[in-house]
Amino acid sequence: MAAASSSARASVFRSALLFSPFLALSAFGLAFIIGDVVNGGIDAGHVVGIIIFGLVTLLLGYQVVQSIRDLFSRCVETVGVVERQWSRNEFMLFRNGYIFVGNNVFRLEPEEYIDIKLGDTVRVVHYPHTATVEAVEVVERTKAS
Repeated sequence: MAAASSSARASVFRSALLFSPFLALSAFGLAFIIGDVVNGGIDAGHVVGIIIFGLVTLLLGYQVVQSIRDLFSRCVETVGVVERQWSRNEFMLFRNGYIFVGNNVFRLEPEEYIDIKLGDTVRVVHYPHTATVEAVEVVERTKAS
């Protein structure tokens, strides 16, 4: 479990490092557009720019804040039944599995995902804000398994 712990923490740290420069750029762009509006007046292009940069800044800011909050928090456990299970390709390169447990969606690595079946009761140890999984184990199998 120690390797999983360092891997999950590294994933949260990577997320914070990856999105922070983009947040800074989008916030700078938003500030630039707002400064242009204050100095020169507003037109349709400024409105579109404010909306686009505002939304991007808001989304990136949310991701960075949640990642930073997780860096200073402890993992929590969620125990529940796997209500939904699916997988998909990320960037057409990596295949990840997803499970829905206790009103949370958890992304799992393929080796963790293959052992879990729909209806199983699982214990997921994860970071509370980003739902980055540290460990997952099956507590009880369904009767069909």
